[in-house]
Amino acid sequence: MLAAAGIAGVVLLVVPLLIWATDDSKKKEKDEVSVAAQSDTVLDDEALDAPKGAYAPAEPTPEPSSPKPSAKKEKPSATPVPEPPVQQQSAVAAPEPTPEKKTADSDAGQVKQEAPKPTPNTAALAVQRLATASPGRHVCYRAYVQGSGWQTPVCDGATAGAEGQGRPIKAINIAVSDANGVNANEFIQKVGWPTKWAGVPNGVDLTIGSARQDAPNMAGFGVSVNEGIVCQNTQVRDSGWLGMGCDEPGGYIFGGSLNEDHWLEAVRFTV
Repeated sequence: MLAAAGIAGVVLLVVPLLIWATDDSKKKEKDEVSVAAQSDTVLDDEALDAPKGAYAPAEPTPEPSSPKPSAKKEKPSATPVPEPPVQQQSAVAAPEPTPEKKTADSDAGQVKQEAPKPTPNTAALAVQRLATASPGRHVCYRAYVQGSGWQTPVCDGATAGAEGQGRPIKAINIAVSDANGVNANEFIQKVGWPTKWAGVPNGVDLTIGSARQDAPNMAGFGVSVNEGIVCQNTQVRDSGWLGMGCDEPGGYIFGGSLNEDHWLEAVRFTV
């Protein structure tokens, strides 16, 4: 009887405890369900790995990674023009020329190093021919006369110009042989001495004055030779022939007039 009563007492004590524990567990589950319902998302302690092909979240940047489009459309650049090539001179010394056999074609494009031939109908050509025919000292000359131009050359004391016709001389062309050259310059009516003293070798033309119809008139000249002496005689307007005059070795002789109203009409030279 006593044992049965003890067992019944234990049962009566354990049953309330089990009921309390069961009620407490149910209450705890209800609380957890309530907290889970109030939460939108559940995050684990470890970071989620983004699957391949998906975009992982990134922090926003203040500027976009791609450049902004330009509001103004750029014009296409013009095609560049190539600069002409600069030819550089080689530092290698040029080879010395070698003698070659000349042909007719090669001679046509080359300039021969010879003394220039005098122009036909000039004083130089006349004195060369005279010196060839009669070696020695000679002088030939011609005058450019108003109204007729250049005359045929004359030599050794002959008259050049328009004697007694009142036509002035504008220029004189003179050349010598065997006198080591001739020197001269002109005196122009109402102008004076416009050019410097000039000289040329034997057989070369020397021209003083201006060979133009509208050129001023020659009134006189100075002349000399480098070997021997030169003599001159001139006819000027309204004065006739002024007479022969010769220089001294190393000097010069003046011919014509310094009068502004006179001009040369004819000349004669000897050496």
